[in-house]
Amino acid sequence: MNWIDRLSTGWKAWVLLFALTITAAAPGVFNLPALDRDESRFAQASKQYLETGDYITIRYQDEYRNKKPAGIHWLQAGATAAFGEGEHLEVWTYRVPSWIGAGLATLACFWLGIAAIGRRGAFIGAALFGSSLLLTSEAHISKTDGVLVFLITAAMGCLLRLYLRKDNDKRLALAFWIIHGAGFLIKGPVITLVAGMAVLVLWLWDRRDRDWMRALWWWPGPLITVLMVLPWFIMIQIATQGTYVEGAVGKDLKDKLVSASEGHGGLPGYHLMHLPAWFFPGILLLVPAVALTWRYLRHKTLESLGDVDRDGLKFLVAWAVTTWIFFELLLTKLSHYILPAYPAFALLCGWAAVKLIEGNRAVISRYVSLILFLIGGVALAGFTSPWAVEALQADKAGDFKTVEESAVMAQWAGATDYPMFFWYMGAGAVLLGGIALAVRRIPLAVLGGVLASILLGWQARIFVLPTQTWVQATETAKLALEEVCGIPHQACDGEAGPDRVLALGYAEPSYVLTLGTQNLHPPETPSVLPDDEAAYPVVYLVNLEDQRAQVEFAEVEASSAALGRCETRSDPFYALNYSNNDPVAFIAVRYEADCPAG
Repeated sequence: MNWIDRLSTGWKAWVLLFALTITAAAPGVFNLPALDRDESRFAQASKQYLETGDYITIRYQDEYRNKKPAGIHWLQAGATAAFGEGEHLEVWTYRVPSWIGAGLATLACFWLGIAAIGRRGAFIGAALFGSSLLLTSEAHISKTDGVLVFLITAAMGCLLRLYLRKDNDKRLALAFWIIHGAGFLIKGPVITLVAGMAVLVLWLWDRRDRDWMRALWWWPGPLITVLMVLPWFIMIQIATQGTYVEGAVGKDLKDKLVSASEGHGGLPGYHLMHLPAWFFPGILLLVPAVALTWRYLRHKTLESLGDVDRDGLKFLVAWAVTTWIFFELLLTKLSHYILPAYPAFALLCGWAAVKLIEGNRAVISRYVSLILFLIGGVALAGFTSPWAVEALQADKAGDFKTVEESAVMAQWAGATDYPMFFWYMGAGAVLLGGIALAVRRIPLAVLGGVLASILLGWQARIFVLPTQTWVQATETAKLALEEVCGIPHQACDGEAGPDRVLALGYAEPSYVLTLGTQNLHPPETPSVLPDDEAAYPVVYLVNLEDQRAQVEFAEVEASSAALGRCETRSDPFYALNYSNNDPVAFIAVRYEADCPAG
């Protein structure tokens, strides 16, 4: 345990934990193209803040985006203003808040854990959380969750200290309410829900000790949250003619509570089933954590478990269990919803690691966790292997209606030609972690698990995902557009690029974010060419797999013939639109007002 003690003390522990998450997630921040659909919608709305100078109303092109508060868009717009350039089309600048937020979430987990379970357990738990697949994945997506989990964890750290110290420190209470206000501006009442459910359980659990909550109701605290949220809320209500609340609460929130919004449903147990992969490598110790926590809280005088602060465990259990149960029962289910519970899960795992190192036995639960860890490790190794890519290609290439499967596979060839050294090291680290757990070498097991998560994550983010253009429909569309000099505002070989692209049969948000706000997609795309010669060149992006697009493209062609326009057509490019699992076959067509001589 000496090396863990050395790493977990002083300033180096904070630097190491922050660097752990930042470096694990960094390749995805810079290497991955804009993702559909939520990420591109968030980033596009933030881009339009910079384009319009309106930092109140949230828009996606010409439509109101009345779903989430403006906080994340302010952060993304600020990061892009600082690091971006030109038309702000590079998605990585919009990811910076999530990236930094995830790193800060790891530090908040450590800070909270020091008070709850001690420094050694907190360091192990924070390392497991900071390297978890779900956190490092959300760290490179320009949405709310990387920042939100930081704010929730920091707010819970304030509540924990109030609960443990029983001194009603008003500074902690004010800090909680300030963080709560910031969290509300990021994702509405989620932070209220997580903190409120934990406080309610503790209130019911400790009926003889409720005085610790008194400072929370000191009036300046709630007032601060109101003053942080209310001005923007009033302004956006006015700016949207009173439709913001109707969209954000009456539709977005209501749909998630009463139905499987946008088809994202699942039975209770959905999040539990995802734990081996998304909570990897923490799953290594989760089952022993549950067993030992249950044993300790039922038998607080059990000598073999030592004198760890019982209240700290109670707080973590109240936080983890209530958050997990709520999202399991919520009718709308997406895997990242459970992320606010992960810091509590991880700290319970860190506490269990210390107990196992000190000699406590949890034989059955340890082997159950070993099996789950290996399942998660094998799943991650399989996902990042060339065999998985080849199997998916073979399955999807036959879905095209306009081209033979052999032609699709020929174009997709080479998608598995990526280095494998991170993969081999990651697979070896999975085996190391599993074997070490089996022989009760807990520090080595934790090290193996963390390394496995980082290495397999790097394999995915550096080599696998960036090279799979065939499942990145917008990136494939850009290949077709480049053949006809069809990228907006980009000149090539002496020809000027168009002002915009007109898409038929394709309307993914990444298309708008990557190519520009001005670009049109169905149903706004016109199916006739303009009479005004000054409007040329005109470039269409056509998805031939879409029957309606075929009809509309025939109208465009008829218009071109009637006006005597000349055209340049790209070769077809094939992709899988992973957002709806549909095949797309793109061609780009550039129309000129005058035909070249000869």
